[in-house]
Amino acid sequence: MSEEKSKSVLIIDDSPTNRAMLAKILKDEVDVIEAENGEKGLHILRSQIGKIGIVLLDLIMPGISGFDVLTEMKKEHMTDYVPVIMISTADDPNNIEKAFDLGALDFISRPYSERIVRRRVLTTISLFQKQTQIANRIDRQYKADEELTDSRTGLPYKKNFFNQVDTQLKNPNLGPLYMVAMDIDHFKLFNSYYSWERGDEYIKKIGSVLSSSIQRHGGVAGYLGGDDFALLCPARIDLVNSLSDQLNRYISENSFEPTFRTNFGVYPIDVARMHDARQLYDLASIALETIRGDYTQTVTVYDPAMIQKEQDEYKRLLNIRSGIRKGEFTIYIQPKVDMNTGRIFGGEALARWIHDGTVCSPGLFVPVMEKNGLISTLDKLIWDRTARYIKKLIGEGITPLPVSVNISKTDIFTMDVPEFFSEIIRAYDIPPALLEAELSESTFIHAPERAVDMVARFHDLGMSVSYDDFGSGYAPLSTIESMDVDMLKIDTTFLRMTREAPEKSRTILEPILAMAQQIQLPVIIEGVETEGQADFLKKMGCVYAQGYYYQMPVPADQFTRLISDPEKVDASGLTIGVPQAYRVRQILDSNYISDDMVANIFGSTLILNRIGGIVKVGWSLLDHYKDSDLVDLVDPASEVLFSEQVKEEDRAKFQSIFDRAVQDKDKGARGTVTFITNGAEHRVRMRLYYMRSNVSEQIFYSMIDEIDEE
Repeated sequence: MSEEKSKSVLIIDDSPTNRAMLAKILKDEVDVIEAENGEKGLHILRSQIGKIGIVLLDLIMPGISGFDVLTEMKKEHMTDYVPVIMISTADDPNNIEKAFDLGALDFISRPYSERIVRRRVLTTISLFQKQTQIANRIDRQYKADEELTDSRTGLPYKKNFFNQVDTQLKNPNLGPLYMVAMDIDHFKLFNSYYSWERGDEYIKKIGSVLSSSIQRHGGVAGYLGGDDFALLCPARIDLVNSLSDQLNRYISENSFEPTFRTNFGVYPIDVARMHDARQLYDLASIALETIRGDYTQTVTVYDPAMIQKEQDEYKRLLNIRSGIRKGEFTIYIQPKVDMNTGRIFGGEALARWIHDGTVCSPGLFVPVMEKNGLISTLDKLIWDRTARYIKKLIGEGITPLPVSVNISKTDIFTMDVPEFFSEIIRAYDIPPALLEAELSESTFIHAPERAVDMVARFHDLGMSVSYDDFGSGYAPLSTIESMDVDMLKIDTTFLRMTREAPEKSRTILEPILAMAQQIQLPVIIEGVETEGQADFLKKMGCVYAQGYYYQMPVPADQFTRLISDPEKVDASGLTIGVPQAYRVRQILDSNYISDDMVANIFGSTLILNRIGGIVKVGWSLLDHYKDSDLVDLVDPASEVLFSEQVKEEDRAKFQSIFDRAVQDKDKGARGTVTFITNGAEHRVRMRLYYMRSNVSEQIFYSMIDEIDEE
């Protein structure tokens, strides 16, 4: 762009110094036009609109402010042709959000970073030009109603499609029908992430799949421009599901993000209340809207209640937008604790909406914001609030603890996240180590290259990175090793930590903890809600946790009071927890202990298998009993079962020991039983622990000792 300089940048700022600094940064790339106030800036825009490629606009100016300029530009549709980057300070999110609502696309903050300013200006110009080209192309398509067929998809285009549907609906012999509305989730992100050419391929693929469908099953398929399609087809949900499966398979085979799937909203046509084609499509679109951003389903059927739901959601969206402008969104912080000491070593910043005096949980606003493209706006606000909070602690002389913030998958596709953190760290002048990034497992699975690059750039800034929600997306353990993260976070919902099935949680958690220990990765367990969960985790060797059992998320000032007490804080940093099972394996490693020592220590050990009331020996250390009268009793190859050698009078007691061991899995059970081997009685003390069950039997670990009759 520096060779042609086909466009100019207009800097509207009342500060000569600021204008001079920006002009110096940009003069080699674009022509620079300066305006010392809003009035002159508007005059230049109106007279040279075709020449201006971008506007850098100071928000706070005497007379006509930057907000006034934006308002006039929006009113006169100038923001449709010229992108605006606002000039502000990073500590004023209310002004920034207001400017976004008025049409600004981005902001740069003072003091200026030459590299950031140049990159943002040139990138915004380039992207805006591409978007304008695409918008013009789509606009031409919409205006060309006389065009009967779309050239890319081969489908009837817009007006032609609706005309064909109206004609078919006049046929009295038609059976039950569906009107289906279709679009691609996050298609604008798809184009920016993969390329416009790949986007065209995807559009063509949908056209091909729909064409094949109507050839086989009848109906009418149409292309409505952008990423919107429509289909009139027989009322068969299996047919729609088949279309969804074909397109999802296409996404998978081409290694596209699964979130860029095609969604289907279905309206069953009621012949008794027949509408025209456009009305039918609108009703199908209402169904389609209900699953936008919902990754659990791709097909949904219209229900009259959806209209009310859409109206309620729209009202909530208006309140959310208003809440952003009014500064109603804030941070609550949930402490992270050492389970052994109860001391706080850090916190996680979570979004809360204070609306009409009520604290709204994320479940009430996050899905709406995700669906309507506001989640990154919320995330940036929370990151900024967190950095500001850390700065406040330092200013008050309170030793801050690291606070982590969440980064969504949407964020990494829509902005330069590490660059944003670099800016707020510099703006608030805080140590980078006090601001931690949490990346979800879905990010590591679905965008691994971006995730690796992002982790490296965070580390370059001096920030730590957590691998959040491990297990929620069924990532293999090898994923942990391949990512250079600093902490691993596991949620108890993934572990299914219930009193009825602790062994399942142990089976899941044990290999994760072992691998984390081997690669020196601290583990934090989230969602700990009960004392039983905490005790179980501590026995497994877990050290760090987060959850309602220890502390629910609290307002920032309350978190400040918690960490102001030195007795409640641990600022020494994280250590590596060693799983209980891993400690045992270390002891049993051949470098530590010999086979003879194992025999001496565990010589009385048996593995017993119980099937109904029958008990047999599954394994034992025979060498320990080779000179004993009990050798036949403990031999797995013995023809006489273990339970058959119990004296008749003791058999009920014998079975009760097994039953008690099952009931108390931690403490096990003990008892003394008389066995008869080779005609002689032996009083044997048993200590029994239940291990697990398989399809047909229960498995126990047992230690036995013969009691000396003397």
